[in-house]
Amino acid sequence: MTRAPLSVTLFLVACSTPVSLAQGQVGVGALPPTLQVTNHTSLPVFTFIIESGAAARTDWLPCRDPVRCAAIAPGATAPVPYTEIKSYSTAAREAIVYWWHLVPTSGGFFQPDSIQAQVVAL
Repeated sequence: MTRAPLSVTLFLVACSTPVSLAQGQVGVGALPPTLQVTNHTSLPVFTFIIESGAAARTDWLPCRDPVRCAAIAPGATAPVPYTEIKSYSTAAREAIVYWWHLVPTSGGFFQPDSIQAQVVAL
């Protein structure tokens, strides 16, 4: 019996992502002092927004609990004050808006379908 090396198995598991049934994208526009995040998909969208310079040095995990984490409903626009952008300062010139849908997994848990990112000028 041939076995795949553990590293290959972990890579395949880590890269297998559930497929979302939602179509569309998320639109982001800057209207200082807020970002306007619009959900153009057919499912609720969850977000994490960070100043672009801080993104490379920040570890974060996407929210996986649709009850405890704020979502943007399909077709809705959420204003996000600049002051709520992680690591924001008045010197910030760009932010990265990460967004995803949550899909159910076994045991009543959820995980992101895939995490998308959009850079927006502030």
